[in-house]
Amino acid sequence: MAHRMRWQGGGMLTREENEMLTRVGPGTPCGELMRRYWHPIAATVQLEDKPVRKVRILGEDLVLFRDRSGNLGLIGPRCPHRAMHMEFGVPEVAGLRCPYHGWLFDGTGRCLEQPLAPPDSTYKDRVRTPAYDVQEMGGLVWAYLGPKPVPLLPRMGLCEQDHGLQQIIGHVLPCNWLQVMENRGDQPHAIFLHGRLFQYTLERQGRLTDDSFARYNATMRQQQERLRRGAYPMVEIVYNKYGFTKGMRDSDGPEDVWQLGGPVFFPYLVYPNGGNSGSIRHDYQLGVPIDDTTTWHISYRTYTFPPDIEVPAQRRIPYVEVPIKDDRGEYILDYVLGQDMVAWYAQGEITDRTQEHLYDGDKVVIAYRKMLKEQIEIVQRGGDPMNVIRDPKENVPWTPTLEGWPPATIEAATRYSRTLRRGTTDYRFNFHKVSQGGWQYIEDDVDRYCPDRELILRLYEEADRVLQQQAQARA
Repeated sequence: MAHRMRWQGGGMLTREENEMLTRVGPGTPCGELMRRYWHPIAATVQLEDKPVRKVRILGEDLVLFRDRSGNLGLIGPRCPHRAMHMEFGVPEVAGLRCPYHGWLFDGTGRCLEQPLAPPDSTYKDRVRTPAYDVQEMGGLVWAYLGPKPVPLLPRMGLCEQDHGLQQIIGHVLPCNWLQVMENRGDQPHAIFLHGRLFQYTLERQGRLTDDSFARYNATMRQQQERLRRGAYPMVEIVYNKYGFTKGMRDSDGPEDVWQLGGPVFFPYLVYPNGGNSGSIRHDYQLGVPIDDTTTWHISYRTYTFPPDIEVPAQRRIPYVEVPIKDDRGEYILDYVLGQDMVAWYAQGEITDRTQEHLYDGDKVVIAYRKMLKEQIEIVQRGGDPMNVIRDPKENVPWTPTLEGWPPATIEAATRYSRTLRRGTTDYRFNFHKVSQGGWQYIEDDVDRYCPDRELILRLYEEADRVLQQQAQARA
């Protein structure tokens, strides 16, 4: 049952609570919770040129491989014979062979061969290496490190899109997963993080313009108008069976007109589009806990174009990993996600939440911490946390919705978002167009790194032409 969060003030954590919510290694409260879920550990294309890869997830070092039969395996990092690292193993038809003495292991951890042992030896039958379940979905390899029985891998709607292009962009961040998650949900930061900081960054680069459609200028213009009126952002949280959705409105505005934020699919998947089905560009964001102080942030993009536009079929979903610093060692801050990310990792490897002073605008942060603590306690009592799926009938593709908000509020929010497209969000509907400064609007966000960037821009141009023709036909 959906319900709204009511502000009660406070929210500062004790040191013990901070440890409980952030640590993800084996045996830790949050680590045990996280081991009830499937986690991305690599992009599928990364195995094409390197079919044996060292991976790290939830503080554990493992080796991922694809054998010559096409089967995936995820096993312990060292051969149980003499501790040779299996990162250097040789993929065979039936598994991964240790390069030292040739012991062969399959994806279940069984030792299939010990070539240098006597032919009648059965010792191999008594030797195993740790192994975990692994599956592919949507261009990513997913792993489950928890107890049996293994739950189903939840289906993600954007991973099954038709008539669109999919792109995966990754960043490895030097910070704990929780500050990535809870700061992605922060809404009131736009005026400074994506306005003033954006302007200052471009000013230093000599690229700042007065382009009214540019994200940084539109953001500042709208937010400064609110400040002149004396308005401040009001935030509301609505829980649902998947996690929650969030809304923000001006304190001096109509009580039923909200700017509805991205739905959260617990534990760490966010849909920043906010349920806006009219957009070409859709994305999931995942903050995967590599260990206590490292997070793999995944931007999963899908571009869906009008049905009468021919979109090339994708043989594979491309992946690119983008650094957070440039060649001079400077943090890259001239695009929106780069600004978001600096707000995450600049808080330190693990934020000291005992020193925080939270206010009404931090409801999202408090709501997520509350939910996280509740799910940890469910696991400690022996139960299944939310979004652990065991019944195949319940494993339908998760399509982000604004479930929990009244239909009239959702309708009003949709109308409101259309007005915002003329300002703050307009650049995402016009990636192919050139700003007054002479660069394309796609440069303002992480989409500029898409491996198929030129194709995406061409399809944006075609979509723009089709939509104009349709508008003329209706006139």
